[in-house]
Order: sequence, then structure tokens, then C-alpha cells
Amino acid sequence: MRKRTPGHLRFRRGNDAAAPFYGGAYWTTTINGKKVVVFKSDSHLSQDIKKLPAHGETLPNFDVWKQIIEEVQPGLVITTGTAGGIGTWGEVGDVVVSPIVRFDGIKWLKDAPFHDAVYTSSAPKTKFFDKAMALFAANAAQLPRDNARPPKIVQSNDPASSVLTTDFFGFDTSDNHYGLQGLGDLSEMGDAVLGLVGKQMTMPPRWVAVRNVSDPQIKAEGTLTEQAVLAAQVYKAFGRWSSICSAIVCWALIAAE
Repeated sequence: MRKRTPGHLRFRRGNDAAAPFYGGAYWTTTINGKKVVVFKSDSHLSQDIKKLPAHGETLPNFDVWKQIIEEVQPGLVITTGTAGGIGTWGEVGDVVVSPIVRFDGIKWLKDAPFHDAVYTSSAPKTKFFDKAMALFAANAAQLPRDNARPPKIVQSNDPASSVLTTDFFGFDTSDNHYGLQGLGDLSEMGDAVLGLVGKQMTMPPRWVAVRNVSDPQIKAEGTLTEQAVLAAQVYKAFGRWSSICSAIVCWALIAAE
């Protein structure tokens, strides 16, 4: 089923959520006896309005998260998906589990009061992580053959190894072109909005970011455009398969509740 976004939301022309006026699509299921709502958002910081909200407006992602939380009343919120690895530690398929998210708003969010904010939640329940790691093996043949090791789960407990939300499409390079190194283990474009929503709620639910490395650090060889093409090629080839690792970890987190 699809659910219409509230009428006051504004999206940039060309955004996935703009044309059908949807914030996304949702499904319901159960995991280990727990009721689960699965939501695929069509909102994205790199594709939304690309200017600071004014006159009482908010980021589209903000309204989507707020509506979901208010209507579902979840005990745990998981935000998940692909991300670019920061630094040399990661292999495609690695999964970062982080109750810490932070903004790196250096373009259209650079004047926002939260442009470099860090948000934290309580530590997740991890008793099924060993089982999740064992299940990764079923998907191993679909990951890059030049991976130096099997994928692993990395638990973040420090902002420097958290999930970093940028307001543009950036990726890590060996010469640190976008200045992402030291700000997190992964970069993506949305999770810190959940932290922002929780910060403004009186009794926010527990939440955790689960992100898989879909493309690793790119060597600073050739032009930046060529580097971006390489990152996109790795993402296109392995993004779906690396996301299976994240899905397994999400199962483990929910089953442990």
C-alpha cells in the first residue's frame, strides 16, 4: 500500500516523491512475533528542496519520520540502506550498526543550526549478531571477488565511527577530497534527520542506523568525475547484494527485542 504525504510537504521538481505526491510505500510483517512496519522512503536530502526550510516548514524527511513515529508508535526505529565507506577499513558488504548519527551539512544546509549536529540513542540489542554473521555466508558469492575478507558487523559507540549524513552526493577518496574522513565510518543522505526528529520529541522511540558499505573508498586516480563513475559502478554492481547484509542485521535487531 502507498500512503500520500501530507499536503504541506514540498519537494524539488524531479524528486522521486514529487510527481506522485507520495512520501513512500509501506508494508507490514512480523519477525519473531514482533509486529513490523517496513517503509521505503522516496525522500532524499540530495534530491529534495535543496534550500533551508522557511516560514514554519521542515525538511520532507523530517515530516515523514514524524508521521511514521506518531502513527505507528514503535518501540524501535531502524533506518537502513546503502552507504559509502569512509577510510580504508571497509569491504563491500560490511554493516555498521550505529545509535549515533551526525550531519555534515556543508552546502544547502550549511547555515542550518543542526548542520554539524550529533544525535545519539541507546545501544541496540545484539544477541543474534553471531547468527547474522553466519547468515552472511549465503550471500558471499554475490559480493566483490577482490574483498580481502568476509563482511562483518561494526558496532559504533563514538561519533568518529558513526553514520554521517551529507547534504550532497559525496564519496570518500584516498586524498579525502570531500573532507569526510574522521567524521564517521559511512556516508549517506538521510539518517541524521531521524536523530533531529527524536531530539525534538518529548519521548522519542529508540532508534538505530544500519548501513552497509555499497562502495568503498575510491583511489584518487584520474579526475574526480572518473572517481565518481567508479563509485557508481561499484554501487550499481553490488548495492543490492550488499544490502542483503543490512537486511539480515535488521532481522537480528528486531528478533532480539
